[in-house]
Amino acid sequence: MTQTMAEKLLTRHNLAGKEVRAGDFLEARIDGAMCHYHAAEPMHDLAIEAGFKDGLPRVWDRSKVYVLLDHHQPTLSQKLADENALVRREVERLGIQCFHDSEPGIAHQMMLDYGLVRPGELVVGNDSHTLGYGSVNAGATGITRADMLYVLLYGELWFQVPESIRVVLDGKQPDYPISKDIILYLAGQYGDDFAQGMSIEYSGTLAPQLSIDSRMCLSTHGVEVGAKFAMFGMDEVTRQFVSARTELPFEALTADQGAQYAKEIRLSVDDMPFVVAKPHQFGNVVPVDEVLGTRIHQAQIGSCANGRYEDIEIAARVLKKHKVAKGVRFLISPASQQVYLQCLKAGLIETLIEAGAQVITPGCGICQPRVGFLSDGEVCITATTRNFKGRKGSAKAEIYLGGPLTVAAAAVAGEIVNPKEVFSGL
Repeated sequence: MTQTMAEKLLTRHNLAGKEVRAGDFLEARIDGAMCHYHAAEPMHDLAIEAGFKDGLPRVWDRSKVYVLLDHHQPTLSQKLADENALVRREVERLGIQCFHDSEPGIAHQMMLDYGLVRPGELVVGNDSHTLGYGSVNAGATGITRADMLYVLLYGELWFQVPESIRVVLDGKQPDYPISKDIILYLAGQYGDDFAQGMSIEYSGTLAPQLSIDSRMCLSTHGVEVGAKFAMFGMDEVTRQFVSARTELPFEALTADQGAQYAKEIRLSVDDMPFVVAKPHQFGNVVPVDEVLGTRIHQAQIGSCANGRYEDIEIAARVLKKHKVAKGVRFLISPASQQVYLQCLKAGLIETLIEAGAQVITPGCGICQPRVGFLSDGEVCITATTRNFKGRKGSAKAEIYLGGPLTVAAAAVAGEIVNPKEVFSGL
C-alpha cells in the first residue's frame, strides 16, 4: 500500500503495529515532548487535579522530555518569576535531563539548535507552532496541556491519521528569503483554512533550494492554515543540518510514489508578487502594491516564523545603505541566543543598530503583547506569526504581516512600499 508521509509516520509509531491510512485512529508512540513556560500546568496543576497530590509522579522517559523556559526570559513580573521557579522545582524532582532555564530564546528554535528533533520522529509540544519541526523531516504538532499530562506519564497519545495535501513549489530561490511571501500568498489564494486538519507535504524544484531557516518558516506557519503537520522531505540540506547537531541515529521519512493526496496545490515562485496580510486575519492577503503608501509606526522581524539568521541578514543588507525612517520603531528579535551569536559574529548587529534599529532579547515577546505595544491608531508591519486584533496591545491598532524584506523596506521608507523601490539587490 502506498502511503503519504503522515500515513507512514503514524504507521511506524502505531502501538498496534498495523498499517494505517487517512481517517484511521491509533495510539501512537511519542519520540519527544516539548514543554515551554506552560510546563507547570501538566506537571503540577493538572496533575494535582487528576488526583496526584504531589504533582506528576514521574515522566515516561526523562531523556525525551524537553523543558525550555521561553516566553518569559527575563521575567517581567513576580507572577511569572514564581511560575518559572515552580517549573525548576518540578524539573529537578522529576529528573528531567534536558532543561534550558535562564537562556532567552524561542523553544522551537532551540529544539532545532540543539538537535533535539530528528527526521522521522513524532514530536508533540504544548504550543501551536510545534509544527515547525517538520522543517527537518519530523512529524510534529501542538497538543493541549491535558494531552501533555498523558504524554508525560505514558509516552503515547491517540491520533487520527490526517489526509494529506501536496504543495508543489517550483522556481528559483532569489537572493532573499521568500517563505513568508509563499505561505501568505497560499493563504490569500486558497484561504487560511486550505489545510484544515490535514498534513502538508512540501515538494517541488524549489524545496531543495530552501534553507532550513526558510523551511521552518513554512512548517511553523502550517498552523495558521489549519494543518496538523507540515513536513519537508529528507535531503542533503536536512542531513547536514541535523548531523551537525546530534550523533543520534534517525530514519528519514519519505512519501511513496503514487501516494494518495486529498488535493494538490502548485505554485511557481518566479511569478509570485510581494504580498502582505492586511489586518486582522492571516488570509487577508493582497499584493504589496495594493497598500503602497500605508504609513507605519512600527516594524518588526522575529518570532518562531522569521527570527532566524537569514531574516535578520536581509534587514542588515537593506540597512547597510539606508537608515530607519524618522518616527519608525524597527524592532528585531533573534529567535535564540545561538541565532543572536551568529548575527553578532557576522557583524549584522552593529549594522542594524547604527542604522537605527532596536535589537531586543531573543524570545517570543516581539510576537505578543509583551514587547513593543502599539497605541490606538498605530500601524505595524511585522514578520512574526499573527496579525489578530489586539495582538500587539491596542485593539484599535492595525497589524500587517509581510516577509522580512518587505518589513525592512517599510522601516526605511516609513510606509509600506514595494521592496524593489528600496533594495537595489533585486
